[in-house]
Amino acid sequence: MGTESNRMWASAAFVGVLIVIGMPLWWKTTEVYRVSLPYDKISSFNTEAHYVTTQLNVLANDERTASEIIGLIEKTFEDADIIKLKIKKIILSEELQSKLETAASEHRSVEELANAFDLEQHNTFYVVQKKSLLQDVWLANERVMFYSDDKSSSIVVEVLKQWIYQTSVLLGARSEKADAARQTRFPPSNGYHVVLSIVQPRPDAIRVDFPTKEAVEDYIGTFVDELSVLHNFTLKSQWLYLLDFDFQATEVKDKTEWGRHYAVAQDRLSLLLTKLEERAATQVSELSTINLALYATPCEKAPLAIYDSSDRMISAPVPAFMSPKWGGVVLGSPSAADCNDEVPTWQPNIRTIMGAFISHLRKLIGIVDNEYIDGAFLEPLKSVVPRKWEIDNLLRIRTLEQLTSAERTLQSLAQLLGEISNIVINDEVGALINSAVENIRVASHLLGEGKLLEAYETSLIAFLAAESAFMEPSLLSLLYFPDDQKYAIYIPLFLPIMFPVVLSLKHLILWMRGKPIHKEKTE
Repeated sequence: MGTESNRMWASAAFVGVLIVIGMPLWWKTTEVYRVSLPYDKISSFNTEAHYVTTQLNVLANDERTASEIIGLIEKTFEDADIIKLKIKKIILSEELQSKLETAASEHRSVEELANAFDLEQHNTFYVVQKKSLLQDVWLANERVMFYSDDKSSSIVVEVLKQWIYQTSVLLGARSEKADAARQTRFPPSNGYHVVLSIVQPRPDAIRVDFPTKEAVEDYIGTFVDELSVLHNFTLKSQWLYLLDFDFQATEVKDKTEWGRHYAVAQDRLSLLLTKLEERAATQVSELSTINLALYATPCEKAPLAIYDSSDRMISAPVPAFMSPKWGGVVLGSPSAADCNDEVPTWQPNIRTIMGAFISHLRKLIGIVDNEYIDGAFLEPLKSVVPRKWEIDNLLRIRTLEQLTSAERTLQSLAQLLGEISNIVINDEVGALINSAVENIRVASHLLGEGKLLEAYETSLIAFLAAESAFMEPSLLSLLYFPDDQKYAIYIPLFLPIMFPVVLSLKHLILWMRGKPIHKEKTE
C-alpha cells in the first residue's frame, strides 16, 4: 500500500511540475515580446487635418485701402484649409510714407522698411503700399511685396496664393498622392550629401580646366548656407576619368563656328545616369546624395544638343537635364577654338555651368518655379542665395511633409503588427514610436500656432523616430520562425512526455477519490 501511495505521489509531483511550471514557462519563453504602444492615438491620426498658421501684415496709406486689400485676401483664403492667415492691419505713418515714395528704388524702399519692421522673422510677410511703382505689384527677395493702390488687390491675392504661400504645393505635401513638386524634390531628411562630379571621358584628347573647389564653395556652399535652418549639407567634388558614353548622337549641319552639332535624343539621357551610378561615389554618406555632374564632351563629338521627343532642339544656355530625386547633369562642350589648339584645353564658363546646377538644386530641394502673373514683377535673383520667403515656404512644405509621412509610417507599422503576430517590439522600438507620436502632437500644435521653426524641428524629430522604428532590424528577428513552425518543433518534443502524463491522470483521480485502481483477479 505504501509503495502504491509513493508511486501516486511521484506521478502527481511530475504532473504538477510539468503542467504548473513547465507549460507556463515554455509559453512565456516562446511568446513574442511587445511593449505597450499607443494604438488609439495612431489610429486617430488625420493627415488631412494639418494646416499652417502664418502672419501677414498689410500696410497701407489709409484705412480704406487697407480694408479693401484685407477684405479680398480674407475672402480668397477663407476656404483654404491648408493655411490660416493672421492678418494685421497697419496704417503707415506720414514719415514712412514719404521715405518709401521718395526712395531711389524699390531696393531702397525695402531698406527703409527694414529699419521700421523686423523683416528677418520667419513665417511673417509684409504687403506694403507704395504709389510710385512702375508695376501694379513688385515682389522683393525679402519678405516684402509692394502694391500701388487698392486696384492692385486682385494681383496681390494671386501673388500670395501662387508665389508666397503656394497653396497647391502645400496641399500636395500633406496629400497621400504625390504631386509633380513632391515627385521631383528629395524626400525629407535631416541632411543631404551634395557631390559635384567632373566627368572626363577622354583625358588624353582634351584637358579640362575647371576650378572645382571654387565652384563648390562659392556657388553650392553659398546656396546651402542659407538653408541651414532646414538641413545639414556636406559637400564633395570628384573627377571621373575614362567614363565614355555612346549618346548615339546624330550630326546636324548648322551655321555655328563648328558648322555642325550632334543631336542627342532626350529619352536616351537616362542611360547616362546608369553609367554614372556605376562610377560615381554616391554612397559616401548615410545621407541622401544629390548628384551634380558635368560631362566634358570630347572634341570629335562636340558640341552636343538635346532634342525632345518631337525632334526639336531644346533651347538653353547649356544643354542640361535633371533627374528627379537623383540630381542634374550638364553636357559641356568645348569651343572650336579650344579644339584647334595644339594641346586642346577647355575652360568651362563657371557662371553658366554652376547657374544650371543651382537651378537643378533649387528644384531638388523643393523650391518651385513661379508661374507668370500679369501685372506682377518678381525681383530677379542677384546671386545663388534663395529668397527669404522661399525659405519660409520650404519650412512649411517640409513640416507638413514630415508630419504626414511620420503619421502614415506609424499607421503602416500598426497595421503590420496587427497582421503579423510574431513581430517583436522591444523597448527601444517602443520608445521611438512613443517619441514619434508625442512629437507629432506637439508639432501639429506648434504649426497651428504659427511657430514655424519650432514646428519644423519637432516634425523632423517625429519623422526620423518613425522611420527608425519602421526600419529597425529587430522587427525581423522572429519573422523567419512563425507560429506553425514553432508548434511543429515543440509538439514532437512534448507529445511523448504528455502521453504518460495524460494516462496517469486517470489513476491519480481515482486514487485521490479513494477508489481502487486495479481490479483484483478472481479465481
